[in-house]
Amino acid sequence: MNKLVKQFLYIILISIFCGLIRYFTLEEYQLFKSEVSISTVLDYDDYSPGPKVTSIDYAKELFDNGLGLFIDARDINDFNDGHILNSINFPYGDEMSISLRDSLGNEITESINGIRNKILVIYCSGEGCSLSEDLAYELSEIYYEEIIYYFEEGFPVWKDLGYPIKIADLEQNVNKSIEDKPFYNFIDYIIIASIFIIFLLYFTNYKSFIPVLSRLILGFIFIYFSWDKILDPSLFSKIIKNYDILPFNLESFVALVLPYVEILIGIFLILGIFIDVSSIISIILLILFILMIGQAYLRGKSIDCGCLLSDLSESSSSEKRMYMLKRIVQDICFILYALIVKYRVLFKRDK
Repeated sequence: MNKLVKQFLYIILISIFCGLIRYFTLEEYQLFKSEVSISTVLDYDDYSPGPKVTSIDYAKELFDNGLGLFIDARDINDFNDGHILNSINFPYGDEMSISLRDSLGNEITESINGIRNKILVIYCSGEGCSLSEDLAYELSEIYYEEIIYYFEEGFPVWKDLGYPIKIADLEQNVNKSIEDKPFYNFIDYIIIASIFIIFLLYFTNYKSFIPVLSRLILGFIFIYFSWDKILDPSLFSKIIKNYDILPFNLESFVALVLPYVEILIGIFLILGIFIDVSSIISIILLILFILMIGQAYLRGKSIDCGCLLSDLSESSSSEKRMYMLKRIVQDICFILYALIVKYRVLFKRDK
């Protein structure tokens, strides 16, 4: 058997083994999930027009299956104090400015257009709060083709039941616009600095150091991007599912195994072993990542790419789409590093 094929099989088998070990340390993680769609969780009557009241248990079922786009009808201060994870804040009331209402309305529209088979689920502060019902009826006049629910128990009961929530960073300016947010992170600076150094080395007698530098950077990148996914495979599985590309509901299995493939090739690249097979796998993975993000972008999706789970935020749809493009540019740069490593013989010191 070819040496590269053997090394490839070693990496895959070790990754599967590590993924299975990780699986047995997780609670309530389904390795192979059955397909769940709107038709399997809704009654026929749910397709009738107009918003409907539902129970919090049913709302949680929609949340777990990724079928609900949750909308918080409370004001921004209540939303920042705590809200359902990944929900959108749409404060309902006459005091709301027209520009803000239009902005939030566009975000909901982009979310609906970007994600297939989503149900609008609206909530507010629970008992005595009618904001969710009022907003549900108003949105039903705009999104008349969508299924709209509101649950009367509201956020307090959701929180008391221990369901997923998020508390906003109150030190962060909630009105901060996309232009004010830092677009570049330290990965971008590493790329820029390394390209500059590689360019300088190419025109010196130290051209042979270019593959070494590329190998170390590429190895660090794969280890860095794999760590969050290893820590939280459930979240990574949901991100993969948003791409709608894997058959047979393999998202959970891939979410367990893929991070270990990444961290293994990262370690091998840094140690300088299995270099050829690691660089080839790197190129294949990076091309797949570009295709995944690219097809999602062209289909109008606005989703977190899942490259680094700690970067996930409640950004606007337009901001997420911009970051999708940035990830594609980053991956193209990483492919260049991998090609340099693969064809490192071309950079040998001239005699």
